[in-house]
Amino acid sequence: MKDLIKPIVIKLLTWEAKLVLARHKPFIIGVTGNLGKTSTKDAIYSVMKEHFHVRRSEKSMNSEFGVPLTILGQKSAWANPYKWLIVLVRGIFVIWQKKYPTHLVLEIGADRPGDIKSISEWIKPDICVVTQFGQVPVHVEFFEDREAVISEKGYLVEALKNEGVFIFNADDHDAKKLFDKTACRKVSFGIHESADIKADNVRFYGDPIQGTEVEVTMDGASHHVVLPEVVGKSPVYCALPALAVARELAIPLEIACASLRDADKPKGRMRLLSGMNGSIIIDDTYNASPKAVEHGLETLSKMESKGRKIAVLGDMLEIGDHTHDEHHKIGQIAAKSAHKLYTVGIRSRVTADGALDGGMLDENIMECDTSIDAGKELVQVLQEGDIVYVKGSQSMRMERAVKMILAETHDSRKVLVRQEKEWKKR
Repeated sequence: MKDLIKPIVIKLLTWEAKLVLARHKPFIIGVTGNLGKTSTKDAIYSVMKEHFHVRRSEKSMNSEFGVPLTILGQKSAWANPYKWLIVLVRGIFVIWQKKYPTHLVLEIGADRPGDIKSISEWIKPDICVVTQFGQVPVHVEFFEDREAVISEKGYLVEALKNEGVFIFNADDHDAKKLFDKTACRKVSFGIHESADIKADNVRFYGDPIQGTEVEVTMDGASHHVVLPEVVGKSPVYCALPALAVARELAIPLEIACASLRDADKPKGRMRLLSGMNGSIIIDDTYNASPKAVEHGLETLSKMESKGRKIAVLGDMLEIGDHTHDEHHKIGQIAAKSAHKLYTVGIRSRVTADGALDGGMLDENIMECDTSIDAGKELVQVLQEGDIVYVKGSQSMRMERAVKMILAETHDSRKVLVRQEKEWKKR
């Protein structure tokens, strides 16, 4: 879309969305943070959908475009001005439609300074969920420093209604910094620290591994939560705030736990998939930040394998001055977590150096230019029992490597991220 048209479309979409909220007055749950926003939003939706007329942000529609489009119930027209005109015309009718969702679950992100501040001027959530940040947040290169990233997310907390609820990650010290942003009631969740919703004994289940299970304590009662097809702490951190929301909305927690078990699993987010030649894939290809990659490698290191553990890591983008040090650090972690390492991209050559410094043998490291190159190499070496962890920033298109090693039992269009025709053109 031309630069001239873009601000006009945003302004009109926002105007329509404001009118929709003013007329229909839905209960709003806003989800922000730096890690796990989309999976958290989807988990919240899964526990609510059988109890309320609820709408969620599709995929990761969390921007100045995505938020009003979600409120209007419309899809992006990408770069087609004619289709944007149709979207805007349809938006007018939404204002007056009789049946509108009673609840909205909105993912709200920030690529640059001011993104959340501008949205928070007209979005007033009833519940605000803050997920995790990490020592080096993604998109930090566009901000003065990491504190500016945290402060930007805080605008959504400030926007809470007077009787609202602030749900935060007790294990994340940065989330606690937002306490002073609101006088609203606060509800905590966590794995390591004391919390209102506390997870213990996070573990894998199945042979071969089929997913993650955990014991969750709320209000003095323990609940067994099963999360099929995903592994590690990251999915647990996304499930816990969903249970917190369920409690706030008086949804029976046994039913909420069952909803999490039966929910559709997010694509490209610690997703277990069957690979070729009897291998196992941990598909974490949606996006990447240092903290998220650390979580993934930690999970890989803890999994029992009858074969080799293989890390396939692409560049981590938008981390600015931290780029060299964080890629080197990830390489050192990979050396302790995997038997073999495949890197993708120029920045990840530093990851290879880090792995060498961490003690991994040079013969076990392969540097690739693209994700397709990595896929070609993997096709030649995968054996039964191998576990392959794949991660990289969105622009690295790491799902292309996963597609090449995916077992025939999977339909790539249904299980992988970025399979829409608009993405395939890129």
